[in-house]
Amino acid sequence: MGVVKRALLVVLCLGITLLASSELEAQAVAAPAEAAAIKQFEAAIADYLAMRRRLLNEIPPPVPNSTSLQLNSASDALAGAIQRSRQGASVGDLFVPPVTPVFKRTVDDAVRTAKLKEVLAAIDDDEPVVREPKIHLRFPGAAQMATMPPSLLAVLPRLPKELEYRIIGRFLVLRDIDAALIVDYIPDLIPR
Repeated sequence: MGVVKRALLVVLCLGITLLASSELEAQAVAAPAEAAAIKQFEAAIADYLAMRRRLLNEIPPPVPNSTSLQLNSASDALAGAIQRSRQGASVGDLFVPPVTPVFKRTVDDAVRTAKLKEVLAAIDDDEPVVREPKIHLRFPGAAQMATMPPSLLAVLPRLPKELEYRIIGRFLVLRDIDAALIVDYIPDLIPR
């Protein structure tokens, strides 16, 4: 092998090594930043749940063997209490800004590796009643709710039993189950 070819090979190997090293350094820096963002999200969820528990002590609970009317009344009371307590609520209160890019990367990776694009495209086959979420929108009333693909749920941070992720169009929604209330969302997160 000639001197020039050997020099080119060394430069090429060095370039690949530096590129791989830079990528590993970027991942090493991103990992603590992502972990910190997830911790902020978890803290926001914990604050929401503390507020919710306080409100549950102030409203009449459903009684054992409640009728559907009584369950709806309890849900309405909880939703109303949450709405009054969070009057200034806005997008990003629970999905705190640092966590949004983490969710975006996680969802993009899951869609690419688990081949979820077809699954996500098939969600909402019927015309949805709600096209765009709003904070404190009751969801559903009689609205269609797309279920979350299990492979997508598996990569998102776990939620307490009172909350769930839902999809509306390209939005990832955070929903209070008992109050049937959208408490936050991330726009343009779900590829379609």
